[in-house]
Amino acid sequence: MSNTTIKPDPFYNRTLELAALDRAWKRHGAGGQMLLLYGRRRLGKTFLLQRYLTVGAGGNEPEKPHCYFLAEQSTAATQRLTLARQLVAALPAEGVDAEELAVSWNALLRHASQQARLRKKGAGRFALILDEFPYLIAQTPELPSILQAWWDREGVHSPLFVVLCGSQLSAMATLGQESAPLFGRFNAGIFHIGPLHYEDVACFYEGSRHYGVKEKLLMYGVFGGTPRYHALVDTSRPSAEEIVTLLMQPRAILENEVRFLLSSEQIRDPAPYNAILAAIAGGETKFNGIQQSIGAERGTLSFSLRTLLDLGWIRRELPFGEPSERRAIYRVADPFLTFWYRFVAPLASDLQFSDPAAVYAAHVAPRLADYMGWSVFEEICGQWLQRHAKQRLGLTVRQMAGYWSRDGRTEIDLVAELNHGAFLYGECKWRADSVTRLSDLSVLQAKVASLPEARWRNKPAYILFALGGFSPELLQLAAQPAERIYLVRDTDMFSDSN
Repeated sequence: MSNTTIKPDPFYNRTLELAALDRAWKRHGAGGQMLLLYGRRRLGKTFLLQRYLTVGAGGNEPEKPHCYFLAEQSTAATQRLTLARQLVAALPAEGVDAEELAVSWNALLRHASQQARLRKKGAGRFALILDEFPYLIAQTPELPSILQAWWDREGVHSPLFVVLCGSQLSAMATLGQESAPLFGRFNAGIFHIGPLHYEDVACFYEGSRHYGVKEKLLMYGVFGGTPRYHALVDTSRPSAEEIVTLLMQPRAILENEVRFLLSSEQIRDPAPYNAILAAIAGGETKFNGIQQSIGAERGTLSFSLRTLLDLGWIRRELPFGEPSERRAIYRVADPFLTFWYRFVAPLASDLQFSDPAAVYAAHVAPRLADYMGWSVFEEICGQWLQRHAKQRLGLTVRQMAGYWSRDGRTEIDLVAELNHGAFLYGECKWRADSVTRLSDLSVLQAKVASLPEARWRNKPAYILFALGGFSPELLQLAAQPAERIYLVRDTDMFSDSN
């Protein structure tokens, strides 16, 4: 086995991904399985693979036989030699040395399939993990075609579990397209790993006296769903101190993280992308507003927005029930990037010449409530509905989005279509210092009454999320099932384990 694979700790969630890996590994028959696994950097793809190989989906299984190869930006000959040494160590064969195998990719792959078949009866599958696969393609562009020919000839008939993994989203997604050589070969599936759910992020802060419900949600708003960033937080210290330490003080661990993420996606000129992300994070969500803010030509801006959409850095949103793309708005997809461009980047000069803690106290802390209430808490509440609507409320959500009218007078945080043509309307109140009252519900009901489609107004249900809780009158009204009012307070935002 490769001696580079360790058991990742801590490791939270990813149960669906672990189960999918397990199904592919345990699939009946001796044939090979090939998986495409990709996602933005820092989301834990390598940890996921290490976790499955070392302890399995259940967490207590024997280590699986494997060779894990993390490619580097090196020459093709160096890449092949490094892999050859790991393959020989994991699948030794008498009279075969690494230098002989490293002469070609065909030799390397043939050794893997032949030795996997020669292992003793009942040994099961052998995993070959090629991580940062785009680095290999950069040096050997014909590698996907080589893999295809080998797979069709030998690999698919061997007890192999081949995983192609990478972080360059466009390059990895291309591998599964119909025009690509490997199209149709990923019989174990194509997995796009996304950020963690806010509840899974909270696991990093479990048991800390400094992190209650509000602080856990705030840390999601600062660091997003990227497990790597939350693993860096020292939970024995308050959130404000850790935000300053990791993001804002000179030589902070994450000081150059955004620059690294941009460069890792092979973006040659980051200037227009920085400008777009800063504009969106600052509140310019419409195309024309972004264009005026950064002074870009229409065609240039369209190209840059498409690139950011393809990378998953931004997302395009339409108001509920609206088919016209002209009404789309743009959001930064990751709270970490939103926080960076909204607070850290604009304060770069101040942070170089002033006390970072004082800068945070003066320019960030007073604006956090507006920041969380502007978009982050709405996203969190949407995640809550997706995960808990069925179990806790008995509701089946078919689709969900925000709503804003054409004249800009009516905005509803969440609109969800339920089964049987019913609709649920939600408001998200990020205010821990005051309760939500009947008047807040009345405002929401008035908005619903003004909606343009009659079917949307037929027997509506309402859901209010409020960190500060609810007035006795509102609690009393919601206790009547016929009113179809659902209330979610701070203590309802997390499962019992958090």
